[in-house]
Amino acid sequence: MKIKSIKLEKGRRQTKHGSYSLMLTAIVVAAAVVVNLIVSELPSKYTQIDLTSAQLSVLTEQSEELLDSLTEDITIYYVVQDENRDTNVSRLLERYEGASGHIKVVEKDPVRYPKFTSQYTDESLTENSVIIECGGQSRIINYEDMYESEFNYNYYSYETTGFDAEGQITSAIAALSSGSLPKIYTLTGHNEATVGTSLQSSIEKENVQTEELNLISEERVPEDADAVMILSPQQDLTDAEAQKLLNYLRTGGRAVIVTDYSTEEMPNLESVLEYYGMEKAEGVVLESDNGHYVQVPYYLLPTIESTEVSEDLTGGGSYVLVAAAQGLQLSENTRDGLTVTSVLTTSDNSYSKTDVENMKTYAQEDGDIDGPFSIGALATETVELTEELLAETAEVSEDVSLDTVLDGLEIEEEEADTDADSGTDAESGTDTASDDADAESSADTDSETDTESGAEDEDAEDDTETAETRIAVFTSSSLLDESANQMVSGGNYRLFVNTISWLCGNETTVSIPAKSMSTEYLTVPAASASFWSILVIGVIPGGFLIAGLYTWLRRRRQ
Repeated sequence: MKIKSIKLEKGRRQTKHGSYSLMLTAIVVAAAVVVNLIVSELPSKYTQIDLTSAQLSVLTEQSEELLDSLTEDITIYYVVQDENRDTNVSRLLERYEGASGHIKVVEKDPVRYPKFTSQYTDESLTENSVIIECGGQSRIINYEDMYESEFNYNYYSYETTGFDAEGQITSAIAALSSGSLPKIYTLTGHNEATVGTSLQSSIEKENVQTEELNLISEERVPEDADAVMILSPQQDLTDAEAQKLLNYLRTGGRAVIVTDYSTEEMPNLESVLEYYGMEKAEGVVLESDNGHYVQVPYYLLPTIESTEVSEDLTGGGSYVLVAAAQGLQLSENTRDGLTVTSVLTTSDNSYSKTDVENMKTYAQEDGDIDGPFSIGALATETVELTEELLAETAEVSEDVSLDTVLDGLEIEEEEADTDADSGTDAESGTDTASDDADAESSADTDSETDTESGAEDEDAEDDTETAETRIAVFTSSSLLDESANQMVSGGNYRLFVNTISWLCGNETTVSIPAKSMSTEYLTVPAASASFWSILVIGVIPGGFLIAGLYTWLRRRRQ
């Protein structure tokens, strides 16, 4: 009887423990399921770690800022079969979707939906391509354009060097969400330099349209121009072209002007620069400070000043390389409203070689001009778009030279200064005669008249629209050279694209460089290799052996 009761009691305990174990297992499984469900809903940046050196699937700060500012819904169609998925592209799209509630990624299998892409393009798309849609507009990014490649002459084959998916996707999102795109006209007709493929790609990723402009055939700079680009002309502008350019700039136009040293005289272009407080020094700038040049004294590494176009390049970690640049001397006495600031400056030990054609030494000689110089500068001017100014700049007279126009403008400025001075003198005279009763009465009358006139002027000023002229000048086209840009890890292009963005009024740049996928090798000197070999093969194992032997002896004695 006792044995039977003991067995029953034992069975109850086993059943009770089994129920507890089953319940605990169910709770653990349920908790694991809930945790997995919660984690699956978290953005991929919290659940995935990108261990690649280039952070291929990690969004840059520019992309995150853009995604945070989105107000419209954007759909990204990912054209791919599951078994052909590119991991880099797939993970990057997950990051986009997790970074903004306005982004939705939809996968489209080209086998199941063979006619889907025909809604957006007549061309066939490679798998892993992306279609971005917003408000009835769309942009297509072909998979073949997401990777950059170069020909390796050592192995006579192409190798992948960069991953540009983020740059192109972010650029497309910015373009679709902004609506209209700014347009820059590139001046032609003077054997200007051309923009290389890489720089053109960076400008396009900034969502800027480019179009050629011939001011000989056009009556004026087009009204839809956000800026004009003049890239190292080899011949001077005609009087009519220079007047058209000046008229555009005087009414709030914007331009980036890149020049080069040349034996060809260009008085018209230089006159436009001088009107905005920048005068070119004769010759080519050389450096005697070896911290401001590389290889030869005219391969300059100028100091980068903190400006609206160069702020992200300051701090000592970035460089700009320009070769054979001319010096700019900035005017200290500019007219009211005009501000001229330096972007790139040479050191105090720089100088300009004036006799470039017969130069036999890099050393400074008699007749050379002492530095420092600006070799990149910005000019800004707030202008009132009065009826007189608009009428004055509406037409160009073919019979009037640019010098005549500039002389007229100089006379107008002098007269304005004279009127301002005489106005000050009149006020001073009125104050002196205030003790005389008749003069006091007259002054009161004049004061009332002036008050009424001033009120009318203020009302007129309130109705007058204002605009801001913006000009950027760089004195070497090597700023646009791809090899020079590579020597400074992209610093040249970043400065130029920042300048384009500033001219177009963009607050931030969305041109993201391709992420490098080039193979990087760790070079270990022979002495270091020997040290690490001894440490890893001898010292560390020996230390563990000694520690183990010591522990064994100590325990044995106890």
